[in-house]
Amino acid sequence: MSEYCLPDSLVLKFEEYDFDKKDIDNCIYILYDIKEYKYIVRGQRNLSPKSKPNNEPSTYSFMCESEEYLADFLQYTFCKFNCVNEFLYNYYNLPLDSNNITFELLKSDQNICEISGYDKTSLKRARLIKTLRILQNVFNYYN
Repeated sequence: MSEYCLPDSLVLKFEEYDFDKKDIDNCIYILYDIKEYKYIVRGQRNLSPKSKPNNEPSTYSFMCESEEYLADFLQYTFCKFNCVNEFLYNYYNLPLDSNNITFELLKSDQNICEISGYDKTSLKRARLIKTLRILQNVFNYYN
């Protein structure tokens, strides 16, 4: 095991399912940086041709100190009429520095294990906050 990587890391993934387009509209990965005490958000939004001429998805990155603020962000980001697919993954060997964890890395990493998954659920605030607290409080320091 490399000293530059975390051995096990929980990562929450949300996919917003757009019923009108019958497709995934927004994808967000969330992890908790146990060294910086912050939630890390890596996302990608599929934009309409009106928004972006070449119709390529747009990626974004944010951080947040509180699950309450993160819940606010997620509830604002996802349309309240759409459902979400929700997954909890264990990633092996993520970089120690969360600045090096990109959307592309999370999307393409093959060193993962799905712990749980729920398809087409509604985003309820109380459950969302409980799930975010799991990321903050369940971790692995072992190298």
